[in-house]
Amino acid sequence: MTGVTVTIEPLSDEILAAYAASGMERGKAGRGALEWVFEGNATPFAVARHGHEIIGLSAYIKSRMSLGGSEAVALQAVDSFVSDKARGKGVFTGLARAYDQHAQQEGADLVWGFPNANAAPVWFGKLNWTQMGQVPFLIKPLRAGFFLRKLRLSFDFPLSFTADQNLQPVSTFGGWADELWSSLSRKVVCGNMRDGAFLTHRLIDAPMARSYRVVADERDGGAIVATTEAVKHGGRIGYLLEAMGHRELDGLLASEMRRLRDRGVEVVLAWSYPWSTNYRSLRKAGFFHLPERVRPIQIWFGSRPLSPIAVTAEETKNWYLSYLDSDTI
Repeated sequence: MTGVTVTIEPLSDEILAAYAASGMERGKAGRGALEWVFEGNATPFAVARHGHEIIGLSAYIKSRMSLGGSEAVALQAVDSFVSDKARGKGVFTGLARAYDQHAQQEGADLVWGFPNANAAPVWFGKLNWTQMGQVPFLIKPLRAGFFLRKLRLSFDFPLSFTADQNLQPVSTFGGWADELWSSLSRKVVCGNMRDGAFLTHRLIDAPMARSYRVVADERDGGAIVATTEAVKHGGRIGYLLEAMGHRELDGLLASEMRRLRDRGVEVVLAWSYPWSTNYRSLRKAGFFHLPERVRPIQIWFGSRPLSPIAVTAEETKNWYLSYLDSDTI
């Protein structure tokens, strides 16, 4: 498309208006939510204009990432839109390439993200991202009604029978959270650093924090379980945002699954690879692999290294993922 310029920009009233007009969910959240999600990135947006009109935009979250034992700078691609009149004319590809160049100039080590089925062909086919398949969905059934309704049956009964310990949620993280991440990170080759600062930003300071529930146990090396829930996919769905820890993790998981069941949550979804530090605990809690053919949504995963230390991110088996890495929950 001729006459298009692409610039790298900070958040502004003009970008807020473009977000609102785009139809993306984040555009409904307001300035505070965008300031929170893009905190730490002075220029998170690639903006395409035709004349003075914004016809496309892409956005990136900046984060601290552990890559092969080193702390690195990662940029997660999260939002992209192109106006109807500019689609199919290379604008989306131009936005991604412009920000990729900017990221390299700024010294970033990695660009990564979770493109949907529409965006995946560009990221993997034109922008040299390594495609690592779909995200590792796990599911735990809590009530039978979710599945019986699909068979046009109207009755329900529980499928999970662990005990609720009536745990009290936490609203702060002490030094134990840093120690917990330090011990677990030795087994994480690639992943967002989940220390106390990250957990505070992501779970406590988030605009949607009131919909999150975080329980923790500082004993025996520490453990944390974070959940949320929503009416979605034809039922009441729970999301296991994070489950990290040592000996007390199994008890926290069991208690929170029963609490969710008693609240009417029907299934709980999680992200975890078989090699992740929490996978054994999730399987013990009753989670199992959700086959791709029955998943409610397809979410792909990929990355592109920008520095030598990020080459390790091209191997799927090096990654630790959870729903805390999703920018939509």
